[in-house]
Amino acid sequence: MKWNPPVLVAVCLTVAFSAPKLHGAGHHAIGEIYDEERTIVLAGEVESFLFGNPHSLLHVRIVDDGGRARTWAVEWRAAKRLSRAGLTGDALAPGDAVTLCGHPGRDPAAYRLYLLNVARSPKGSTLPPETRAAFCEREASPEIVDLPARSPRSTGFAAR
Repeated sequence: MKWNPPVLVAVCLTVAFSAPKLHGAGHHAIGEIYDEERTIVLAGEVESFLFGNPHSLLHVRIVDDGGRARTWAVEWRAAKRLSRAGLTGDALAPGDAVTLCGHPGRDPAAYRLYLLNVARSPKGSTLPPETRAAFCEREASPEIVDLPARSPRSTGFAAR
């Protein structure tokens, strides 16, 4: 087969300029799914952790005030970005008690959260209101914070 250089160049350029569009087609803007004007704090237990791209995903069992358990789908940063912060796929394991701060999904019935901060917490512990606020006000981080057992004045966070 004889190659036609102008046709080959045209095909290469078409593929090169189409590839980013194809890659981005399955990705979404955070604001389409999540309410970036609001943050909420949830406490629960990790059911699973998928360390991947374009986002890592946590499934967390949250028990609401009425005693009903719901599994929340929690989107986090890409595995590549989390790896740069020193995290691996076993950073969170099923059964880990966690406290999460993030942007809730626009559809409340979907039980979705875009994660800003995550903390590993002692089982059964809850953050006092002033600590919950500070947890959400801190800059979003790809690190997992270890919360100490509840102490009356503790609002500090120790990154792991």
